[in-house]
Amino acid sequence: MGVYDFDLESYIGLARRLGTDTERVEVKAAAQGLPKSMAETLSAFSNTSGGVVVLGLAERAGFQAVPGFKARAVADGLAQMCGEKMEPPVRASVEIVEFEGSPVVVATVPELPPELKPCFVKSRAMHDGSYVRVVDGDRRLSPYEVDRLLEGRRPPHYDREVVEGASAGDFDDELLEGFIRRQRADSPRAFKGMSDEELLEALCVTARDGEGIVRPTLAGLMALGRFPQRYFPRACLSFTVIPGTSKADVSAEGLRFLDSREIVGPIPVMISELMVALRRNVRVSSKVEGAFRIDRPEYPETAVREAVANALMHRDYSPDGRASQVQVTMYGDRIEILSPGGLCRAMTVDRLGELGVSFPRNQALANILRATPYAEGFAEVGSVVENKGTGYFQIRASLREANMPEPVAIDHITAFEMALYKAGAGAEAGRFGFGLGERAGGGGRGGVRLPEGAAGGKIVRSVTEWSDETGRFHTIHVLAPGTVECDIVDFLEEAPAPVSSRILMDALGKSKATISRALNRLMDKSLVERLGPSRGPGAVYRLVQ
Repeated sequence: MGVYDFDLESYIGLARRLGTDTERVEVKAAAQGLPKSMAETLSAFSNTSGGVVVLGLAERAGFQAVPGFKARAVADGLAQMCGEKMEPPVRASVEIVEFEGSPVVVATVPELPPELKPCFVKSRAMHDGSYVRVVDGDRRLSPYEVDRLLEGRRPPHYDREVVEGASAGDFDDELLEGFIRRQRADSPRAFKGMSDEELLEALCVTARDGEGIVRPTLAGLMALGRFPQRYFPRACLSFTVIPGTSKADVSAEGLRFLDSREIVGPIPVMISELMVALRRNVRVSSKVEGAFRIDRPEYPETAVREAVANALMHRDYSPDGRASQVQVTMYGDRIEILSPGGLCRAMTVDRLGELGVSFPRNQALANILRATPYAEGFAEVGSVVENKGTGYFQIRASLREANMPEPVAIDHITAFEMALYKAGAGAEAGRFGFGLGERAGGGGRGGVRLPEGAAGGKIVRSVTEWSDETGRFHTIHVLAPGTVECDIVDFLEEAPAPVSSRILMDALGKSKATISRALNRLMDKSLVERLGPSRGPGAVYRLVQ
């Protein structure tokens, strides 16, 4: 969002209606000069998705101009703070503009690239002065979050750590023999003359501790161990089936979970056990083609298996991260996979699936899993992962073949989420669901279609907000029929899942610039929300629920 892309007049109109600023825009009076908390906001915007700072308007006075506001002094102070008091320096664009006859300072703060995060206040040091933007405020990052951001600068090596107390007896003989056999077959020249023990040490399956004793590494145990949870109890997988589309839903019998279990063992066994549990809970449709019957499950197994394998391979195995498990939750309309630790290094959501781009958090584990066979007795065959950066391609391709929506990926500092929506799901969840006169609990927003005949006989979309003061709904937005914004809302209302701007461009026949401007206006009105990165092909959009 650049200064020239930011419509100050429209935004302040929205802020006055809402009575507050928003997540991507911070408005401050700065009547006594540059606020002391401004450094925290600069850090927060830099570490999140960027944002805009507006100085010279008083929120408590209804976002009116501050009398006697010293715009030049504040602008100079802000520019100096960006360059001298932040590390790394914030490359903000600072300008003085006129608003309702008075000068205000508008600064656009870009998001830092992953390899430069975190941005922090110099005087407080990195672990005490790094912030992130949450709703309309700034929250200080925890030491754990700062450490995860630092992984964007240098790859972690937690997977290579020696597991104290472990021994060769902790390996699964079947998996270990299959791994060694595959490595020797794939690279006969490289491992010629090496003993099995030397091969395992060369591939970081084992390593020597401080006393020179050869022991399994974390990567070795997670891929080839019999029961790695003996040493890492939470390095496991949970699988839960929810009866509805949210965790608050219960079944007709009053059950919160239709199935719930914790899956343990090495990574190939956990994946296979998860697939067994999935097959037990998904519906399967059958179609007869010629002399054959073809069964099609609700979710393509390739997509689920690859998503879970990626989660277990790329999850955070730092000492703090080991306290959390990978969670697979099956709802009525989707499957969500949540893994500890966000994307690592230069990888971003919009680069997922980009040809040749792969930044594994756990490089040793990824290399081991490439030659790790699935355990016997399960349906899975071959190696656990390809390790060629093709996992996301396979997920997308299998979903596309099954006529299902694209996967939705959301990256947080401390976690990574992926949602797989089944065909035809999500239309109801994504709708404006509140009728006229029906209260949206908690002061939420809803949308209504006014009766035929309004606005010259055309259908008008009106968005309302409940007021506790008056005890009734008040219209805060009206989308005129025939506008791009109204067309987008209509399309999203019927879409089975969040969609990309490219899909909107193709569906509505509009240019990229037109769709982008309309989406920004709808997001500023809190009618549409973006999932994924702030820009790029990985971003998808849905109606605010």
